[in-house]
Amino acid sequence: MYIADPQKLPSGVFLYTLRPVRPAMLAEGPTAEEQALAGAHWQYSIDLLKRGVVVFGGRTMTRDSSSFAPVVIRAASMEAARAIVEGDPAVAGGVFHAEIFPFQPMLMGEWPQESATVTSGGVSYD
Repeated sequence: MYIADPQKLPSGVFLYTLRPVRPAMLAEGPTAEEQALAGAHWQYSIDLLKRGVVVFGGRTMTRDSSSFAPVVIRAASMEAARAIVEGDPAVAGGVFHAEIFPFQPMLMGEWPQESATVTSGGVSYD
């Protein structure tokens, strides 16, 4: 369990959200270009995770305009965080709109086993 001290502000932690530019992509399916860019996004995200940049990432399970994906990253500055986000092929390609925020983790506990779909020994992307 982790409980933050609100008086101690972190540096180098950012949260960004990704939202589909075309929400119908989720309900009706992606175009070939969207599918290719989403695949490149996935590989880019895995690389960031392996390099220790990504702390946490996920997505909502909605398939409408409310859908979004939050990602927490480590970066030296807002400019460095922006470069990481803008380097995402799906952001650069216009599939996802991104918004970046300085972030302070406040409460963290153990990940609930019932919601985990992979484990640390899960699928290898090497």
